[in-house]
Amino acid sequence: MIDTLSILLIGAGGHCKSCIDLISSISEYSIAGIVDRDGSLEVDLLGLDILGTDSDLEELISKFPKVLISTGQIKSPVKRIELFEYAKKLGASFPIIKSPHSFVSKTAMIDEGTVLFHFTVVNSSARIGRNSIINNNALVEHDTQIGSHCHVSTGALINGGVVIEDGCFIGSGAVLHEGITIGKNSIIGAGKVVKDNISPHSIIR
Repeated sequence: MIDTLSILLIGAGGHCKSCIDLISSISEYSIAGIVDRDGSLEVDLLGLDILGTDSDLEELISKFPKVLISTGQIKSPVKRIELFEYAKKLGASFPIIKSPHSFVSKTAMIDEGTVLFHFTVVNSSARIGRNSIINNNALVEHDTQIGSHCHVSTGALINGGVVIEDGCFIGSGAVLHEGITIGKNSIIGAGKVVKDNISPHSIIR
C-alpha cells in the first residue's frame, strides 16, 4: 500500500534531527521513517525507525513517495544533489516544508523539496529553487532569487534583489547587500558582510 501522507527522510545526521522537529510541528504530514547511508548500523533516530539505507531507496520510495532530503549541507551540495536526483528518478515527489512560524509572501515562489525553518521570512517576489534549506531566523528580502540546492544558514540576512546561484552556502549571520550576485557553488562564511558580486566557486571566510 502506498502512503501519500507520510514523508520519508533521506539522511540521518544532525540536519535530520532539525527536520524531524520541524515536520513534527506541522499537522499536514507525518514521518514514515529515515534512510541512512550504506553501512550504517543505526536502528533509530529520536525514536523514529531507520527503515533502510541508500541501497533500499527504490523499494522504500515505492511505499513512501513523498521524500525530503534530510542530509545537511555545509561545504558542498554534492551529496544532497545526488540524493535528490536519484530519488526523483525513482519517482519521488518533494513537498515544500514550511514552519508554521515562518512568513512567506503570497507573491514569493518556492520550488519542490525546499525547507523553511522557524522564523524565516521570505518577502515579496522572492524566488527559491529546489531542494534548498532556509534555516532558522533567516531573512530573504523582496525580489531575491535563490537557486536550487542552496543552504542559507541561521540568522543570515539576504537583502533585496540579491541573486544566489545554485549550490551556494551562506553562513550563519552573513549579510548580503542589496542587488549583488553570489556565483554558483560559492561559500560565504559565518558573519561575513558581502557588498560586491562574488564569482562562482568562491570561498569567502
